[in-house]
Amino acid sequence: MITVLACYERISLFHTLEPFFRKRFRARFRFTQSPRWCLEKDRNRVLVMERWFQARTPPDLALMERLRNKYDRIYFLSGQPDAGTHGLELLPYVDRLFHKSVFRDRELYNKNLYSKNLFADYYHRNYGVNDTRPEYHLKHTLSKDDQNKLCLSWNIGVGDYPRRHTRQRVGVLAARAGFPRLGRCFKTGNENAPADFSGPRRGIAVHARIDPVTSESVAYQRVLFLKTIQNDPLFLTGLVNQNQYYRELRNAKMALSPFGWGEVCFRDFEAIRAGALLLKPDMSHLDTWPDVYVPYETYIPLNWDASDLKEKAAHYLSCDAERARIARSAWEQYSAQLAQVEDRFAELFAPILHKGTS
Repeated sequence: MITVLACYERISLFHTLEPFFRKRFRARFRFTQSPRWCLEKDRNRVLVMERWFQARTPPDLALMERLRNKYDRIYFLSGQPDAGTHGLELLPYVDRLFHKSVFRDRELYNKNLYSKNLFADYYHRNYGVNDTRPEYHLKHTLSKDDQNKLCLSWNIGVGDYPRRHTRQRVGVLAARAGFPRLGRCFKTGNENAPADFSGPRRGIAVHARIDPVTSESVAYQRVLFLKTIQNDPLFLTGLVNQNQYYRELRNAKMALSPFGWGEVCFRDFEAIRAGALLLKPDMSHLDTWPDVYVPYETYIPLNWDASDLKEKAAHYLSCDAERARIARSAWEQYSAQLAQVEDRFAELFAPILHKGTS
């Protein structure tokens, strides 16, 4: 048996922990929200920690040291949405540190990125954007051994679609009350493919209903992109309720999805499921999985300064066949990878699933 110390919220329960609840694996795990129970009562020798520490505050290294002294193996799923330098100070205390996205250039982990985030650093340096509540600064240099501990897990493409916020909130309440498996019963579970990629989609040219983000440097890309398309009739902006949002996506030719708290966003997968062509800032700096970011094959990459946004939108609005080809390719790649979730999980967690503490 393996103990999972989880910090339940909607992304945690319905996305990050998704593979743990699959029938193939669920009997292997015992879930808790209590570090004290882990330290005082748990008899298992292997611990998985999931999304435990807040992103903008230092992790509790004293707690990590106590857990390290007790358990033979510790795997840590960071839960961070971006490919950044968050949580590297945990590496001495864990056997594996899993991120949803990782830098292709590992030397970036040794740089002092503003807000621990590459795109926030870009807007800070090039546009002078500063945060009113900056990230903590705790430098950790990535050694060769640390690089071997840093692993890619899976992103929010794995999990519950279409998202239903009310159902998910009720599920989280059940999980926090001590019943995570009951909480999972509130999952939507609709994973059908889009009905038609080649239809006329006359209703909406570019769907661009984009939520704000509260951190200034992280949010600036969205501010910049929205400013670029302001008053342009090709782009549908503003906020609507969830049902209307999904209806609109199904009628949209394209969907604009700038970075949010991280590069990988829910609307990336919502757009692909709806059959809309994904327009997104260039993702070539990271690796992630499921990977639906193959330039001009599964999405259209945009410059981070939004300088080519209108040009590329206009081009693909005039190319129905090419737009449908890329949208279909994105769905096919995405659905093929979703079929591999259990095998990927088994491979990543093989040392603790099959070998115990050896």
